[in-house]
Amino acid sequence: MTDKLILLKKDLSDFKETLKWLRRSISRCKPLVGKPSDDLSEEEIERVEALMARFSRSIDFIINRLLRGIDIVELEEPGSRLDIVIRAEKRGFIEDYKELIVLKDLRNELSHEYVGDELVEKIEEVLRASEKVIEVGEKIVQYIEKTLLPKISS
Repeated sequence: MTDKLILLKKDLSDFKETLKWLRRSISRCKPLVGKPSDDLSEEEIERVEALMARFSRSIDFIINRLLRGIDIVELEEPGSRLDIVIRAEKRGFIEDYKELIVLKDLRNELSHEYVGDELVEKIEEVLRASEKVIEVGEKIVQYIEKTLLPKISS
């Protein structure tokens, strides 16, 4: 059990760094909301692309590493991603597990399609989704730090 907790602690540290960069991207992209796509500079487009990549990385990290890691430490059979997100709702990380599915679907959309003309529309959607990822992520961080990590020393 201790090895699994140590791995989860490392993942937690990495995730906190990921959230730091996501927050930075959010603050750098908020001023771009409402700006026509044609008026975005190359640097601004790169900022938006960084936000989208950091959002995608963050939601993947939550589902594939943190939630799965919590399940393993708590001796749950991780099972499918659906099982993992349903347990996230039961643990109080999110009101409705379907919200995590929507976030994951947005991540998939961003990963597999060129955004093009919808860039401005996507900025707003990804900003809202990123705020949700931070909210959920902070609950998970708190849960791990207060509930699971104290078990390392015991």
